[in-house]
Amino acid sequence: MNFAKYILFLLLIAFIGSAIYVAVQPSQIHFSRSKTIHAPQEVIFKYVENLNNWKSWSPWKKTNAEDSILNSKEYTWLQDNSIGRITNTAVVKPSNIQQEIVYPDYPKSELEWQIDSLSERTSTVTFSMNSDNIPFKKKAYYAIFGTPEQDLAPKFETSLTQLDSAITASMNVYSITIDGITNHSGGYYLYNTTSCKIENFQDKVKTMMPEVTNYVADNHIPMAGFPFVLYHKWDVENNAAIFSYCVPTSTQVLTTKGDILTGFLPPFKTLKTTLKGNYTYLEKAWKTTTEYLETNGLEKADSNIMLQTFVTNPKYKINPADWITEIYIALKEDTDSISQELQDLKLPLN
Repeated sequence: MNFAKYILFLLLIAFIGSAIYVAVQPSQIHFSRSKTIHAPQEVIFKYVENLNNWKSWSPWKKTNAEDSILNSKEYTWLQDNSIGRITNTAVVKPSNIQQEIVYPDYPKSELEWQIDSLSERTSTVTFSMNSDNIPFKKKAYYAIFGTPEQDLAPKFETSLTQLDSAITASMNVYSITIDGITNHSGGYYLYNTTSCKIENFQDKVKTMMPEVTNYVADNHIPMAGFPFVLYHKWDVENNAAIFSYCVPTSTQVLTTKGDILTGFLPPFKTLKTTLKGNYTYLEKAWKTTTEYLETNGLEKADSNIMLQTFVTNPKYKINPADWITEIYIALKEDTDSISQELQDLKLPLN
């Protein structure tokens, strides 16, 4: 009997000692993980802020079919018959997002995203978690199996890697649409012309663009449409391109700058194609358009007019997936078939 009491006494001492040990463990969680992502700061900010995007990469993924997104400001999931919830509480565009997380077995905690721009196309993302008053049950768990950071930080690291992949995928979304045969109104335009190797084309366009657009802005010249590139030569065999960067104007403008000239584009029948996505897909869009011409027996006009219009300004649409470019290839007017149709109808040709 005394031995049993002695054992119970030792167990009681051990229990009290363990309880004291658990009680004196830290009651706070504070840690962060960072990753460099090759995407503009604004793109990352918009993607993280919209909680509809969280399902594919959140540290707290769905574990039940009833997992749901309530709206773009709240992410919920079901785990062990308990509901977890993340809510945006404050945002400072385009660098900081504050969130509140209610997670099973945890007190209300705070998440923070800090997004710092390293360059035009690269950013550092820091994902942090802060919590006070960890419940005794979780403190006991961490006393045996490691710290909260050891438990949660690997999930944050995996989440940031998956976020990187998700954002990269979202920026690479594109579509090519053959809009069909239509008419281009033509008109006056201001332009500068250059030549370069084909692989330097995109960089050359970027340097030419401000020369014309700044001239238009500085001289308060009204634009009559979207800027476009007019192709004069695209010689793949010799790796050579000659083209003009053009800004349409409502009337003829006599320029005062030697390398900025005035041109006129006559109205023409055209095959139109629309690319929505990064300019890196322009080559594929042109190929698709050319194949459509060949498949449908359409002939290019003798004028050989080929142009691409930049409907979207990347300065205001940061995500390349949102960029819209239109391709126009002038088509030969089928006067013979028109004459035949008139003859079939027994109508005069003049």
